[in-house]
Amino acid sequence: MATDCPSSDPVAIPGPLPIPAHSLSVSILHDVDSTSSLFVEWEHLAGQRLFLAPRWLLTWWKHYRQPGSQLQIVTVRDNNGWLIGLAPWYRRRSWWGGDEIQLLGSGEVCSDYLSVLAKPGEESLVINALADFLPRQLAKADHFFFEGLDASDTVMLHFASAMRDRQYEVKQLPQLDSYQLALPATWEEWVSQLSRSRRHRVRQLWRNQFETGKATIHIADKSTLEQGFSILVDLHQKRRNQMGQRGCFASKRFHQFLQEAAREHLESGQLRLQWIELEGRPIAVELDLEEGDTLMHYCSGIEIDCDYARPGWLGITAAIRHAIESGKATFDFLRGDEGYKSHWRGQPVPLMNLELIPPRFGAQVRSQLRGSFRLAKQQAKRILRKSAKSEQTEGHSSDEG
Repeated sequence: MATDCPSSDPVAIPGPLPIPAHSLSVSILHDVDSTSSLFVEWEHLAGQRLFLAPRWLLTWWKHYRQPGSQLQIVTVRDNNGWLIGLAPWYRRRSWWGGDEIQLLGSGEVCSDYLSVLAKPGEESLVINALADFLPRQLAKADHFFFEGLDASDTVMLHFASAMRDRQYEVKQLPQLDSYQLALPATWEEWVSQLSRSRRHRVRQLWRNQFETGKATIHIADKSTLEQGFSILVDLHQKRRNQMGQRGCFASKRFHQFLQEAAREHLESGQLRLQWIELEGRPIAVELDLEEGDTLMHYCSGIEIDCDYARPGWLGITAAIRHAIESGKATFDFLRGDEGYKSHWRGQPVPLMNLELIPPRFGAQVRSQLRGSFRLAKQQAKRILRKSAKSEQTEGHSSDEG
């Protein structure tokens, strides 16, 4: 996972969709939990999109809610009362940003492919209903900021176009790409696609480690989830600290969020937490999320003092092999520019952030301040990344890549 934002080419926003003449009901809910009827409707509308489902987003809200912030779940219902659209937003206020609307799941959690949910075939209804609703019911909002969007997400692109037609300023901001690996039918077919040297090493590792029984793969269940999660925290933090980084679990909020999210998604059958033991010692761990025919590689860690065993290679190839043999079509490395993703044949999927600024003087002034602050922050990051990048790349090439 990563949150840095390098420059990239802007994505063209299409023209607005035609506005259908239908009677719709649009409302904002400030309180939703797992016992509410909306929770079930929301899950159904999200389908297999894990990062847009309430199980993930409401767990995020529980742990990342700030004082003064407020849930803003905007629902769109047809004239029969059926839920056909949902915007998973929240509202917060900052001294320099003013009154802001953001997506649940934002920030250090790095939820990728966030969006507005719309029932297939009803996208234009949902988009235009939201676009009409915002200037009236969220008129005091100074700033709409949506991060981690798929740059080809037609719902969000058409929504941006509809807001631009309502005099909102629309900015597309760069974001790190995610990386996806299209999986073949068999493990051997995938191995044969690797470079000659990498292909040889993978086969050798599997013969010497897994086939001899020296290395064993463990999958967390209800009785071992706590053990597996503890291994994840330990190995992730040790590896990141070795690289001069804080590590994800240095954040207490992130630690508590992911621990609860892991329990929730194990219960729903969407979690795969694996760790590999070499002669009884944990050396690699992966927390992956199952989303339909995709396995998403969310968080990992490796032992720092056994490079000879290539723990990163063992972990990632075991996860990919499981994905292939369980019939997955895609292995998703998610957001971040780490070199190992392309080494394993992952292909970039452009992401973007989207910013909407209302046509009000105060909102425009705050937008200029944010732009100046963002530019200064990016310049500082470039300086820091020059020294950290080589170390990170070297680390990945010796472990995962």
